[in-house]
Parts: sequence; structure tokens; C-alpha cells
Amino acid sequence: MVDFTCSVDGCGSAVHVKKKQLCQAHYNRLCYAGSVEIPPTPTKCLGCGSPPRAAKAVGTKPKYCSDNCRKLVNQRRYIESGKYDEMRTRRKEATAARDLPVHTCIQCGETWTSTHRRSKFCSSKCINKHTDLHNPIRCSESGCDRGIRGKGLCAMHWRRKARADGREANPEWNDARKASYHKRRAQKLGTQVEDLRPIDIYERDIWLCGLCMTPVDPECAWPDPMSPSLDHIKPLSLGGAHTYENVQLAHLTCNVSKGNRVAA
Repeated sequence: MVDFTCSVDGCGSAVHVKKKQLCQAHYNRLCYAGSVEIPPTPTKCLGCGSPPRAAKAVGTKPKYCSDNCRKLVNQRRYIESGKYDEMRTRRKEATAARDLPVHTCIQCGETWTSTHRRSKFCSSKCINKHTDLHNPIRCSESGCDRGIRGKGLCAMHWRRKARADGREANPEWNDARKASYHKRRAQKLGTQVEDLRPIDIYERDIWLCGLCMTPVDPECAWPDPMSPSLDHIKPLSLGGAHTYENVQLAHLTCNVSKGNRVAA
């Protein structure tokens, strides 16, 4: 007589897979867990090692503390298996074999290729410029011809008013803002301008003040009098250029004391 019950001890359920002599529950467990035995409850998250999330009354026991950990572990396994590199290679080969359409930016006229069929702009800068030029409402501030952003003001004046009212915090005075400030000053005066970062000048001058010839502490921050600052050897107001050859590191107090004179 053929036995049509599950072969696992203590299980009287009907056989679902005759070849394995297992019921549906034990067969699924064998496929997903590799064994018909109930796997031990994990005590640590497989991703970060912290305690896993609380188990529900039914279903499998959780192995991760969050969905983010589960996704990261699965992504790591996918990359380590080599399938990720294989997929990227196939995608690059398929893209190279396809004739990509050539687009022309409607703002600056530059051409480029892209997988998108309806690309009109080459960059976000061109998008913003095109939107501003075709805005029928202009800024209400006198002497400003930019398109409005809100409440009758352009983006520059709207942000300036928001900072004055305390609705928007002033950005950090970092190297990017310092570089933009000096570059804008030079452009307004019509002198020669180069893209440079203050930190590059500081490291070139090995953190030595070019005016008093004493070391500058990199840990000092503005507005400390001994903080590092960018000094133009020939001041911009006297026709000096904003170039690597015409700038040097100086203490803030030395820079302010020098003013717009050429140091002897």
C-alpha cells in the first residue's frame, strides 16, 4: 500500500510532491531554506549586526532590522556574484550598437547624443536660462531684468529678501563661496579671471602668510583675525588680475591692514 502522507516525522499532511514524498509546506521550506527543518531564529541582522525587527505571529522570522539593510545585503550579493558587471556590459554593448539620436540644445545650440528621444536642453543651466528669458513677468526691483520666481521678485532678490527676513539661513562661508566671491569681484572690475580655489593657494604657499611670513593655522576660521584669507598681490582696484600668479595666502588681519596698497 502506497503511503500518501508526508515523510517528515510528526507531519500527517498529504503529499504534494510524490518524488520527494513531502507536503507543500515542507517542500517549500526545502526549496527556500535548503532543509525541511525549521531554521533557527536569527539573533542579529544579517546586514548591520543589530537586533532584527520583531517577529509576527505568522510567516517567516525576520533576518534584518529594516528594509534598507535587506536591500543592501541583496545588492552586495548581486554584485559579488558577477551578474551586476555582466548586466552592465550587456547594456553598454546594446547602447553602443544602437544609433543614438543627435539632439540640439534650443538655448545654446550645442549638440549631443542621448537615449532620450525628446531632449531639448543640454544642461540644467540652459533650462534655467531659457525659462528666465521666456518669462513674461520680470522682477519688480529697479534695474533688474530677470524673470520672477515669486511675489514679484527674481530668484536672487527673493532669496536676498528671505535671508533678510530670517526665513532662509545664510549658506556656510566655505571654499566654494569664497571662490565665487573673488571671481565675481574680478569680473565686475573687468580684469583677467581664472577659476581657482583658495584651498589650492593655501597649500601652494605651504600655509605661510605672504605678508608677515609667519605660519597660518588651518584650524582658524573666519572671522578670527589669524584665519587664512586670499590676498591679491596687486589689488583688483588697481588693475590686478585674479590669477594664480597674483594671489597669495595671508592672515585676515594682515590682509585688512594692507588694504588696496601694493606691499613693499
